[in-house]
Amino acid sequence: MPLTDAQIERYSRQIIVPRVGGHAQERLLAARIILCGEARGLEPVLAYLAGAGAGKIALRIAGGGPGAAELAAAMRSLNPDSAVAADAPADFTAAVPNLVFAIIGGAAAASGARAMCESLARVPSVVARLDSPARIGVFPAPPPCPACTGDLLAGEFGASAGIDGVVVMLAAVEAFKLLAGYDPNPRAALIEFDGYTSHTRDPARNHACACASIRP
Repeated sequence: MPLTDAQIERYSRQIIVPRVGGHAQERLLAARIILCGEARGLEPVLAYLAGAGAGKIALRIAGGGPGAAELAAAMRSLNPDSAVAADAPADFTAAVPNLVFAIIGGAAAASGARAMCESLARVPSVVARLDSPARIGVFPAPPPCPACTGDLLAGEFGASAGIDGVVVMLAAVEAFKLLAGYDPNPRAALIEFDGYTSHTRDPARNHACACASIRP
């Protein structure tokens, strides 16, 4: 759907960014996202995505804990174009989401992210893991998927890397780029951190993974 005059004004600062433009903004407004993790870690990401105009965001709070309703309510006045749901009503889940975005800040969040990524193995995903060494997995078109990358979804959750804010917001930028179609030919990537220094490599494809049956 074409942008209205009000939307052009609202998103003007990101529309003028090279390789974003009006078409990317239309993609964002039509996007459906499942955002999972612990309530305390989701707020900055949620504010970023809602502010950018992501259309519908369904929250999945790790361990079913409280906080989802409060987060959703806090976002309602942020942007009228973005709908945030704590309980994912039918109109959020009737269609396949455009992105699964998981922030793993503890064991419960890791379990929830694993279940979500396994059930939606064909859906593009961004997974941020906050224990040491912190890492971000970006999977535009599985295979590979998050389960291919060793301990990204599995393994015991260790001590925090101490750079949660940096990792979470860099992951949010990667999510924005996938949703907006910023790169016409995005590739899977694993971004690994050593303190505030990061390096990127191609994640291996595990041919024993369930996603192996998905054609590249």
